[in-house]
Amino acid sequence: MPKMSDSRRKRIQAKQRKATNALQRAQKAAKRKRNDAKAGAAEG
Repeated sequence: MPKMSDSRRKRIQAKQRKATNALQRAQKAAKRKRNDAKAGAAEG
């Protein structure tokens, strides 16, 4: 198996990290929206 150069590996890992972060951000936003809706319904 050929070795991967450090800069290439770092670039790939950074891309993966950005992808996961974006995914988690989207999930958190959706969850917040759900929770806000629940809280509003409970109060009303």
